[in-house]
Amino acid sequence: MCGRFLRRLVLEESRHSTPVGRLLLPVSLGFRLVLLAAGGAGIYGDEQSEFVCHTPQPGCKAACYDDFHPLSPLRFWAFQVISVAVPGALYVGLALYHVIWHWEESGEVRREEKTLLSPGEGSGAGSPRLLWAYVAQLGVRLVLEGAALVGQYHLYGFKTPSSFACRREPCPGSITCNLSRPSEKTIFLKTMFVVSGLCLSFTLLELALLGLGRWWRTWKHRSPSPSYIPTSKSTERHQEPTDNFPALETKEQFRDAGEKGSDVSLSSCP
Repeated sequence: MCGRFLRRLVLEESRHSTPVGRLLLPVSLGFRLVLLAAGGAGIYGDEQSEFVCHTPQPGCKAACYDDFHPLSPLRFWAFQVISVAVPGALYVGLALYHVIWHWEESGEVRREEKTLLSPGEGSGAGSPRLLWAYVAQLGVRLVLEGAALVGQYHLYGFKTPSSFACRREPCPGSITCNLSRPSEKTIFLKTMFVVSGLCLSFTLLELALLGLGRWWRTWKHRSPSPSYIPTSKSTERHQEPTDNFPALETKEQFRDAGEKGSDVSLSSCP
């Protein structure tokens, strides 16, 4: 029962998605998580401790670091991953609710599973509510990815500088602060830009494939079949069966009837 239920849930969740949504989007999200866990902590872990400002003024270093990075890059990327994953998790929850609502311990379950596995119905059949929910979560994900790219460029740019000129209180005038490993941070920053751009492109591609697939199925259903030949009323009238009409007798039948009549008349003579 548990295996059939999980199988039904997976089929229902991936019914409306294309190979891009089933493979590339989860892989890109997982790659982003692995990238943050493996490289982000090592590169940006000592960012504040290695942020050196050439002044003994108390509080100047913290003020300059807050001016340089209002939001830590690691926290920004973690918030980005969580916000992008939330729409997909909500869609999976809706699919789970749909499966539980329609789940029945009867023979209909097996017939429905065979219908789900039948070729050509993987992306066209199913509940319209789930289809629109899937499209909505893709749209929300697209907006979040675009906003994250704009926010990342606004906060960090495309390059991490090796030094930063600070003019904030309580610093005495203009203070120069140095950063550790600027080249390594620049490479990681550009990598995160590329990964976010790929996720945005995959989401756009998924939406485009869904729209093209829906248009193709609609056009295919509306177009007439090449083997269909329309018939007029006169043609249908000529093709009606003639069972109600009496059968016409042929010449042979008249001849046989005449011979039988003559035999009867001769036998009756004395």
